[in-house]
Amino acid sequence: MTRARRLLVLALLLIATPGHGSGFALIERDAAGLGRAYAGQAAVVSPSAVAFNPAALPTITTVSANVSYLWNHLQPEDAGTETAVPALFGTTHGIGLGVYGEFGLATDYPTDWPGRYHALHSEITAARIQIAGGFPVTPTLRLGIGLFLQSFAAELTQAVPTPLGDRVSKVEGDDTGIGWTLGALWNPLPELALGLSYGSAVDHVLNGTATTPRGRQPASVPITTPEVLRSGMRWTVRPQFALMAGATWTRWSRMQALDIRLADGNRLLEEHAWRDTWRLDLGGEYALGPWTWRLGTAWDQSPVATATARSPRLPDSDRTWLAGGLDYRTGPWSLSLSYAHLWFAGGRGEHPPIDYSAGSDILAAGITRSW
Repeated sequence: MTRARRLLVLALLLIATPGHGSGFALIERDAAGLGRAYAGQAAVVSPSAVAFNPAALPTITTVSANVSYLWNHLQPEDAGTETAVPALFGTTHGIGLGVYGEFGLATDYPTDWPGRYHALHSEITAARIQIAGGFPVTPTLRLGIGLFLQSFAAELTQAVPTPLGDRVSKVEGDDTGIGWTLGALWNPLPELALGLSYGSAVDHVLNGTATTPRGRQPASVPITTPEVLRSGMRWTVRPQFALMAGATWTRWSRMQALDIRLADGNRLLEEHAWRDTWRLDLGGEYALGPWTWRLGTAWDQSPVATATARSPRLPDSDRTWLAGGLDYRTGPWSLSLSYAHLWFAGGRGEHPPIDYSAGSDILAAGITRSW
């Protein structure tokens, strides 16, 4: 196992599995950003720009460590989970390195629930190690580029009826792929910043095993994680007060089905038929002495458009964010604490025919040191 592979496996062990962007995306990378619901993040200069927009990387030397704790509330059967999501970033002279989570999902149903033949335990983890850099091309325009390794792992189980009673079928596998990011940050006015970034799709073939009532055998699952196009605006209305807004497009239509290919030639197919999605966000921050106060809201569109496409593995629906947070700065140190609550619209599935409801709470803390 290569050194990079070991680092990605370690990151997967640390990174949580519930998704809080659309689909099973994770955006919990920056405690300060959570305080404004990540509004306008593509236009915000910070160490986490490694993951959001490489053109917005700071030119000073900075190290940032963040951890988000997530509580997911999913009904029926109290199938939600709770866990911690860490993120680490370091930057110097416009070059940055980051280790963070990009995708994640976890649902866990009891073995006797009515939908057990469709899903029991579902878990996806995807970690990235990315190196990125930003450089000026004019006094008002910076461009950025990044390259990342993405490690993707999945474990899916469900019940299978047999003459001797239910048995559990399990498919698990992992893979590592390579992707890239591009970004731009434009300051047409000293008080206005406009950011745009693009993250590439990543092709994976998850190689692992499938365990069924017929026995255990090798299995593979091709999967492509989606492209992400992110835009942001930061407007410094007054020296102490700034407004941020943004929009994010994710190409979830790549996820039309989960095609599990067994070594004996059989295939297990789960239809999803997801659509592309938008995220819209708005937030602000106010600085008063060593304190910075933040508020934000966002609307996250779900890739699940119909009841037929709503799987118990991820019974997703549109969600609304409300977030707040504060920073305390002393010398070269900055401490961040933020909280967000997510309301899910809920919805009905057809396989099985059941109503789902959900909500989430996120608490994040971060510490940043600059030189």
